[in-house]
Amino acid sequence: MQFLRAISVPIRPVVVLLAMVFCLSAIAPGLAQSSKDTLVVAVASDIQNLDPTLSSADTATQEMLTNVYDWLIDYKVTDKADGTKTADPSDFVGALAEKFEWSPDGKTVTFTLRDGLKFSNGDPIDADAVKFTYDRIFGQKGVTAALIGMAGAGDKDHVKVIDPKTIAIDVDTPNTLLFGNMAQFGHSILDPKVVQPHMTDADPYAHEWLKTHTEGTEQGAFRLASWEPGNQWVLERNDNYWGPPAKVQRVVFKIIPDPSSRLAQLISGAVDIAYDLPLTDIATLEDNPDITVHRDVTRAVAYLGMTNDVPPFDNKLVRQAVSYAIPYDVILNQVMNGYAIQLTSPIPQGTPTHTDEFFVYKNDPEKAKELLAEAGYPDGLSTTLQIPAGIQEAKELAVYVQQSLGAAGIQVNIQEMPGAAFTEQVQKHTLGFFLANNWISINNDPFYHLFWLFHSACCNYTNYKNADLDEMISKYTLSTDVEARNKAAVEAQKQIVDDAPWVFLYQPQNIVATRANVKGYVFYSADRYTRYKYIYKE
Repeated sequence: MQFLRAISVPIRPVVVLLAMVFCLSAIAPGLAQSSKDTLVVAVASDIQNLDPTLSSADTATQEMLTNVYDWLIDYKVTDKADGTKTADPSDFVGALAEKFEWSPDGKTVTFTLRDGLKFSNGDPIDADAVKFTYDRIFGQKGVTAALIGMAGAGDKDHVKVIDPKTIAIDVDTPNTLLFGNMAQFGHSILDPKVVQPHMTDADPYAHEWLKTHTEGTEQGAFRLASWEPGNQWVLERNDNYWGPPAKVQRVVFKIIPDPSSRLAQLISGAVDIAYDLPLTDIATLEDNPDITVHRDVTRAVAYLGMTNDVPPFDNKLVRQAVSYAIPYDVILNQVMNGYAIQLTSPIPQGTPTHTDEFFVYKNDPEKAKELLAEAGYPDGLSTTLQIPAGIQEAKELAVYVQQSLGAAGIQVNIQEMPGAAFTEQVQKHTLGFFLANNWISINNDPFYHLFWLFHSACCNYTNYKNADLDEMISKYTLSTDVEARNKAAVEAQKQIVDDAPWVFLYQPQNIVATRANVKGYVFYSADRYTRYKYIYKE
């Protein structure tokens, strides 16, 4: 699965906010700071479609599902050198499954469930519930089914019940993708006794019920206790959770669309945790002894897409010229305020085989002019850059791009599009020159990433086509020949950087700001979702 986050919300200076603190803190500051059993979290948007198999592509919903559900396997949590913890996106441990074992031929993995597993309503979790879940996944034919199918398990017959505690999954071809495609909310095991009564001829998979309900069928560290659309939702500790109990009793998520208000409430102590804060204010927060700022480099990629089958971007020399006209350092320092690193390859830093040895682009307007002339545009050209509306960082980035490309002879018009329309047009591949921000491949595998973003038969938004690359991706996506696979991934990076279907912009940091007494945060680089079961207050 892939994740495409919106760019952070508009930037406002802290100094303007301080006058607002007293009135904003009227929203239960005592609840956040006086109760050790309750976390109050400021978020930008509401949750929506809660059906884990067909969930909405928004981070609020998917983070909520990640905290109320569990699946067979998960990422291993390890200690970092600085004393904090992180989850390894390439190392897996049992979750609902106590253990798992591959057959000698690599074509069957057998999962053994833990003893005494229960859903939040007390129903036992057994192999039949797992089978019911996967039958439903394949029946709905959504992204989750596509992901497990991509790993060689293409239909419900690949999932077999061995006994009440044992499930086997067969794959057609031995591969390394299965676990990375399974360790996420789409594979949440559901309670058939809860879901089946809502299955009808018109709605055979109970989607209409599950898109607004989780009660009874949760088996994660929390359960969804209440949801007031547009206002807040509340998670309560799930006493039937198989693992160590969550360290707080409840987590209250306050929907606060304005970033300046979220920031002010964090400073005042009205909330314990705040997300999507203005980047210009993070440095100030880091100097505040009452605040802790967690910053982690992500594997997310931000880029300018150039649709490769539409003039003038069907010419590789034009795409290279644009890449030489971009003010990379200005974007990193002035737009991202230093909270990002340069993206130097189609495979991001943090993913196996990443290399920056082929990245040659820098802000060089004279080089850009030479390439334009060689491409047949000695007098330059004009184009339109499409960005999502209402996002300050996107606006700032677009203006810097417009100025810098203008110096190289490329006149850029900036078109802001409403967010939903922008996303729809990106997904339909109908934009010519556009900002794509913060895609992350949940499976930390180079060929998984290359397949989603660069194979011409899949989903690459720039309509990039390279027959040799397509053949390479098809050959090695499911290969277990590690040496040949790694060599091919490096060659793929060389080809793509030279073809320049993107302007490689940056990998943003994941920033989570908490009150100083909030402890236990663990960074999951695979999806960047906070697991609240670890968090507590001193």
